[in-house]
Amino acid sequence: MPFIFETTDPRGKRVVCTEETWIFHVLDEHPQMEDSEEDVKKTIEEPTYSMIYQDKDYPERHIYYQKQIGLGTYPYYIKAVVEFLSDEYGELVTSFVTDSPKDGEILIWKPRSRA
Repeated sequence: MPFIFETTDPRGKRVVCTEETWIFHVLDEHPQMEDSEEDVKKTIEEPTYSMIYQDKDYPERHIYYQKQIGLGTYPYYIKAVVEFLSDEYGELVTSFVTDSPKDGEILIWKPRSRA
């Protein structure tokens, strides 16, 4: 199955987005994401504040947010949800625009502070 993109998250984990996922789980459910492949890839590579979350209902799903500035001055986030099939490999499940992170998500990674 062809990839739309392949990248690495800040932890060094490989993440792919398949053509099937992009068409049937991203665009079919969130048509506003059309032509946003590079934005989603960047969200995974460089999430806002370099923080990664765990889904409250699906522990194998990790969540990346990237803050954007929308029309006017209202910020919004691109949210990318990646399901990890192993410790080092994950696949994009979905991506969409949201106005804020979801309650109940658990912070699982942030960069170490430099001493």
